[in-house]
Amino acid sequence: RQQAHGLGGAGAGGAWTWLYGPTPKQVEFDACPARYVLYGGAAGPGKSHAARWALYRRCLRQPGYEALILRRTFPELEKTHLRRMAAEEWDLNGRPADRKSRPHAEFVESKRLMRFTNGSMIECGHMDDAAAVSKYLSTEYHCIVPDEGSTFEPNPLLELSTRARRVSPDGTEKGKFWVVSNPGGPASATLLDFFIDHQPDFDAYPKLRDKYDPAQWVFVPGRLDDNPYLDPEYEASLAVLQPWRYEQLRNGDWRVFSGQFFSEWQER
Repeated sequence: RQQAHGLGGAGAGGAWTWLYGPTPKQVEFDACPARYVLYGGAAGPGKSHAARWALYRRCLRQPGYEALILRRTFPELEKTHLRRMAAEEWDLNGRPADRKSRPHAEFVESKRLMRFTNGSMIECGHMDDAAAVSKYLSTEYHCIVPDEGSTFEPNPLLELSTRARRVSPDGTEKGKFWVVSNPGGPASATLLDFFIDHQPDFDAYPKLRDKYDPAQWVFVPGRLDDNPYLDPEYEASLAVLQPWRYEQLRNGDWRVFSGQFFSEWQER
């Protein structure tokens, strides 16, 4: 399964080289058949990396695939996905001799876009202001990925999910809405309600009462121990955090938060 969800190509001398070999947990996320998936929890298991490479795989294999990756602010976007995609363009284009003659992908920095020769594309954006939000609501995508989705405002985040509605070019998937995130932030409680507890507030969303299908809102927990490539000292670096934030980022606990009255509360 890891091979089926990975990406590789011919390297120097024509030898096969793996560009992306997903961990078992990253495969679980990529292979999840549900339309709405929360891949989240601890910091460090490679959530954003997995989402980006899962989209590369779809774009390369399905002509005309269109996806959107979002961060809450442009500086956050610039320091993460834009920087990574500029570097990964080199990997996606295969052997050095092939990069100019037959490139598979082109990262267009001015448009914040990874464009593929088969007509597929991955657009990058942010939710800094109302104008930015409305721009995405006028377009339909095969997949939308709000990265660090808990930092978004809940209602714009949910409204974004309505734009992930196009059936994939190969006909195998309905529109996907992948939220990758650590706990903490304005939308954290909403994500807990929809994806983990499966108890959305039907008073706030009355039209959802007869349409909410828990099987389509799946939580894939991401834990620090899922990533065998992580620097062993990373865990120790989290010790400087306040206890509630440590539980969020080290253990992926969605039920702790700043100012919690019973900080020692544990669910049984």
